[in-house]
Amino acid sequence: MQENIQLKAQGHQERFHTIFEDSRLANKIISPDLKILQVNMALVTLLGYEKKEDIIGTRILDYSPPEDHEHWNLLQQNLWHKATPFFCLETRLKKKDGSLIWCQVNSILFPDKVGLLGYTIIEDITEQHQLKVHKEEFISVASHELKTPITSLKANLQLMSRMLQNETDDKARLVKMTQNAERNVIKLGYLVNDLLSSTKIEQGQLSLNKTTFVLKELIDECCSHIRLADKYHINYRSKGATTLFADRDKIDQVLVNLVNNAVKYAAESLEIKIDARHIKGAIKISVNDKGKGIPSENLSNLFDRYFRVTKDNNQSTGLGLGLYISAEIIRIHGGEMGVKSELGKGTTFWFTVPNDPAAAESNK
Repeated sequence: MQENIQLKAQGHQERFHTIFEDSRLANKIISPDLKILQVNMALVTLLGYEKKEDIIGTRILDYSPPEDHEHWNLLQQNLWHKATPFFCLETRLKKKDGSLIWCQVNSILFPDKVGLLGYTIIEDITEQHQLKVHKEEFISVASHELKTPITSLKANLQLMSRMLQNETDDKARLVKMTQNAERNVIKLGYLVNDLLSSTKIEQGQLSLNKTTFVLKELIDECCSHIRLADKYHINYRSKGATTLFADRDKIDQVLVNLVNNAVKYAAESLEIKIDARHIKGAIKISVNDKGKGIPSENLSNLFDRYFRVTKDNNQSTGLGLGLYISAEIIRIHGGEMGVKSELGKGTTFWFTVPNDPAAAESNK
């Protein structure tokens, strides 16, 4: 009987040892004073070291920024002083090279011959944490971006209503307010469209409805809100590229994003050039401004979700979705998207779309 109990206990220990050592997640065993007694190689790798001996015998606080020590003190109080069997926290750990990573820490209390010890599993959640931060920032920015045109639209409609009630004959002012209201409605439409497209991309549900359409007609329509402001001149040139086989609405969305960016980040460039030409079975469309250009260190991140370029006053603007969505739209069309920029000379965004219906269908 005793022998069976011992064999069973030995089997449990062997299984635990196998799970502990072979887990892809970082594992460690700590004492009540947070001293590290045992680790697996996953933890060694996570912290950027080479062997277990580099870590065993140290304290977990040695790898924690001072401002995060309270997280481990809380774990210590709950596990050993309050005898909570399980405790979970999110905190940062410092690697050997000094870089910080966000980690999900799950600890459980278990008895050992030397007393109660803590078995801890650590998972690197840096990417998830950054995405969470980006989403929180995005919600804040989206609320602001949506609030601005709504507030302006409401004010214009209220003024127009009062003027009509008073039977004013100031038609010029009414026309101006109507145009302003129209611009804000258009802006709201674009913002909502970007939000919906972002959700569809994330869910893998962004589909295409391809038809053949005239490029000049599309460009005239998609740039109408810019012409309405009567400030910027859209100069469209076509070198043999007159029609395109693609999803008209989605190409419209791409062009609107590129033209809006030109107006937003190159406000001093009053001429925006749109160029379309044939290149090896595809149509290449470019949108060029003569603004201040984009710093080279920002170019590689421009098409990332939530990335926003700062303006002259160092304030980020927009949702950080426009170029990300545009790049995804072009990708599912089977095309490519890119940017060229030179400080002091301007920026050119370009994209290609296969113009052979048969080839385009194969990319759906």
